[in-house]
Amino acid sequence: MVLIFNGAQILVAITRSLHSAAELTKGNLQAISFCCTGKYICSGGFYFRHLHPNVEIELQDLGTLQLQDYDSLCGEKRTYYSVRQMAHKRTLREKKGKQENRNTNEDKDS
Repeated sequence: MVLIFNGAQILVAITRSLHSAAELTKGNLQAISFCCTGKYICSGGFYFRHLHPNVEIELQDLGTLQLQDYDSLCGEKRTYYSVRQMAHKRTLREKKGKQENRNTNEDKDS
C-alpha cells in the first residue's frame, strides 16, 4: 500500500499499490517508488510512503495525519520542502502538462 501526502504534508489518499498511486496522481511510477524508498523527496507535488508494517493507518487519518508524524512513527528521518516550495513545484508541473497538451493538439491538427 502507498500513502499519498499533499504539498502541505497531510495524508490525502491511501492506495493499494504503486500503480494505483501513479494512476491517481498521474505521476511517474518510478519516481513514486523512489519517493517511497527515500531516494526522492517528492514527485508531482506529492509525498509518497509505503505503508509501514508496524504502523496502523485508519480512515480517520485521512486529512489529519501529518507526514512528519508518520515518518516519526516509522523511525524515518526524511527531508521535506516548505509548503510554498511544493506549491511552486506543482505549478511548474501543471504548466508543463498544459504545454504538452498544446503540442499534442497541434500535432493532431497538422
